[in-house]
Amino acid sequence: MQIKNVQIHDAHVAYYIEGSGSAVLLIHGTGGSAIGNWGGIIPALATRFHVIAPDYSGSGKTEDSGGTLTLEKLIEQHVAALKNEGLTSVHVVGYSLGAVIAAALAGKYPHYVQSLTLIGGWVESDLRAQFRFDFWQKLFHQDRELFAQFVMLTGFGSTFYNKFRDIQQLVHTIPDFAAGIELGLDRQAHLDARIKIRSLVTNISAPTQVVGLTEDQMVPIEYCKELAELIPTAQYREIESGHLVFAENPRKLLAVIEEFLLENDT
Repeated sequence: MQIKNVQIHDAHVAYYIEGSGSAVLLIHGTGGSAIGNWGGIIPALATRFHVIAPDYSGSGKTEDSGGTLTLEKLIEQHVAALKNEGLTSVHVVGYSLGAVIAAALAGKYPHYVQSLTLIGGWVESDLRAQFRFDFWQKLFHQDRELFAQFVMLTGFGSTFYNKFRDIQQLVHTIPDFAAGIELGLDRQAHLDARIKIRSLVTNISAPTQVVGLTEDQMVPIEYCKELAELIPTAQYREIESGHLVFAENPRKLLAVIEEFLLENDT
């Protein structure tokens, strides 16, 4: 896997590339990174596709001035990576906040998007979402291991817990999980609370699949259904998992992504 960089405004954006074939842009979620969210499936996707996976501001190896994030900034960081690779048409796959970025990108730049997969995404941060992300920021600053435990509690579905023999084994995993949460989470969560993309998603023209996660406590499944209803070209499907599907059910996640890519790779 090769890592490259592109400069846009105040950000020195790092992105990973691997494979050949039709291009697939992978957009990670809040507190994650290209490798943290997608590292488990990039090698498999790269056997058939040219994968581009950026770290956006606040995550991974990307560096910026540390200012307030906007959706526009994050969209343009991904477009900059595509331009740097000389790409004019890509399949776009987004997860969580990455699904919001992907949907907004597809609404703003429809000519770039060959197909669109939106996993655990939403249209607008209502009062419940704003309350959640406000709590995230406060807890993250107060105690990162406690925050990690809360994310594990609300982020995983029932099947995740079958991997552990007792509470001690589960609690023992918290420090490693906490270490994997990106330091820019607070900036990203601040953006999460301000999401409002209703006017953009109705402009999406690419074939789209919206994926809801059946045990999702972070982005409740009705949010995903609303997103699907607003996109004229969307179909809706579900994966049995909590929000952290890349860790809980990676095989099914890969299958759902790959199947749709192959169906729309013309």
